[in-house]
Amino acid sequence: MKDRDYYFDNAKFFLIVFVVFGHFLRPYIAENTFIHSLYVWIFLFHMPAFVLISGYFSKSFHKKGYLKKVTKKILIPYVIFQLLYSVYYSFLYEDGYLSIDFLTPHWGLWFLLSLFFWNVMLYVFARIPKTYSISLTILMGILIGLTDIEKFLSLSRTFTFFPFFLFGFLLKKKHFERLFQPRVRFLSIILLVSAFAVIHFAFPNLQEEWLYGSKSYETLGVNEEMGVLFRLLLYGVSFLMTLCFMSLIPNRQLTISNLGTRTFYVYILHGFILKYLHATNFPDVIAKINGYPLLIIISIVVTFMLTSKPVIQLVKPIIEFRVPLRKHMLNR
Repeated sequence: MKDRDYYFDNAKFFLIVFVVFGHFLRPYIAENTFIHSLYVWIFLFHMPAFVLISGYFSKSFHKKGYLKKVTKKILIPYVIFQLLYSVYYSFLYEDGYLSIDFLTPHWGLWFLLSLFFWNVMLYVFARIPKTYSISLTILMGILIGLTDIEKFLSLSRTFTFFPFFLFGFLLKKKHFERLFQPRVRFLSIILLVSAFAVIHFAFPNLQEEWLYGSKSYETLGVNEEMGVLFRLLLYGVSFLMTLCFMSLIPNRQLTISNLGTRTFYVYILHGFILKYLHATNFPDVIAKINGYPLLIIISIVVTFMLTSKPVIQLVKPIIEFRVPLRKHMLNR
């Protein structure tokens, strides 16, 4: 049996903590410049890195029955949790209105829908020479911002983030190993710290919506030329920060490595906790006591809780449709 590569498990664990932490920061970004800068900094690399890793583990797309497996392991959980979140929101919010729309994903569920489309798109783009395929996906990601399709079927995000998925698909482990050199890791730390400083001091009012990949340039309030140029710039920054992040991940087994195999559960489930807390006075309490550091602890606790065996055993039949979800989404 091939030894498990703990490097990617470690990366997924740290990334899912960033995902949860970033979502907990959201209510405070309008009032606190530092929090806003931290939020933007996180969003510049955390989802691009997740998408890249997902692409890396989609190399078996050419095998017989692959598309059928993807449909079962990605689309079915999407439908189930789109329904569950719809019902949950109807009880959580005062209007009590139940709206079920499978064409517009709730919150983080866009990733499932986009993941399905990315795997399907591999059948075309994997046959194109690497240089042209990456360039074409970047062009598509830029041009989608000219449309107003936005959240419908997660198409805007699908095209915006597809370059990261295809890039990950094209990478081999030896490419990641080059990132482990001491001088590369040192430079990565410098670049990540510098990126935060630039965001905080030079771009304190940067619209975070630019990083969602779900908004048109018109919605973001810029003309087409500026939108194209800025998205191209963001691609460059996000690719660089993603590689910097990946270079800092330990390439050995850690205590949390096993939890990195369960990040799908955290991604799907933490919205229930987060949305409930945000519907209470929890954000006001945190802001009143300046308890922002507590959000880091809470994010880690939520991550550990949702990767615990009792939670896995309870939710696994729903999420995996009684089929182990391994090579897709956030798990290897």
